[in-house]
Amino acid sequence: MPRTFRVSVIGVALLALVALGFFTHIAMEGDSLQGDAFAGAPVASKAVELGGQKFERWGAPRPLPDLKFSDPAGRPASLADFRGRLVLLNLWATWCPPCREEMPALDRLNARLGGDKFVVIALALDSPGKAEAFLRQIKAGTLGAYTDSQGLALSTLRVTTVPTTLLIDARGRELGRLSGAAPWDEKPALELIQSYLKEPT
Repeated sequence: MPRTFRVSVIGVALLALVALGFFTHIAMEGDSLQGDAFAGAPVASKAVELGGQKFERWGAPRPLPDLKFSDPAGRPASLADFRGRLVLLNLWATWCPPCREEMPALDRLNARLGGDKFVVIALALDSPGKAEAFLRQIKAGTLGAYTDSQGLALSTLRVTTVPTTLLIDARGRELGRLSGAAPWDEKPALELIQSYLKEPT
């Protein structure tokens, strides 16, 4: 099973069933959205293997734009709301098979480490109803149905495949990212998260 789902012609066709005009918006916005936030960002200094996928750790934290989305209650939310905590931001969709496979591991990770210092945000590129239904189906007990039905996260964060997961520090800066599905509840991933939790903020 492929571990990533490229947002391309196939992705457009599938997502057209979910949100009309989604990729038209992405194409119009292109790299103009929040480009300055990525200017001068350092190259990755080290990769950590998680289940055959590589989590790229940046040599220094990268500034991120303040991504907007909807919380599980349908209210406006943003990454800034989670300042003060280490955040694992997972971009996924119900139409993406690797995303669906990965979600239970993210739920278990959040159940084990989630709290005042760390949280998993599973941000669905779907309507709230579809995201909620899937999370209920897999009995995800700790993940809220955060949604970005317009797909702004793809262009804002320069993401080309789903799932893609970003690790964000307590100041809202990107520490690294992984493209593809990973076993987030296994020892290498737990040790990675815990290593950042031990660092001073």
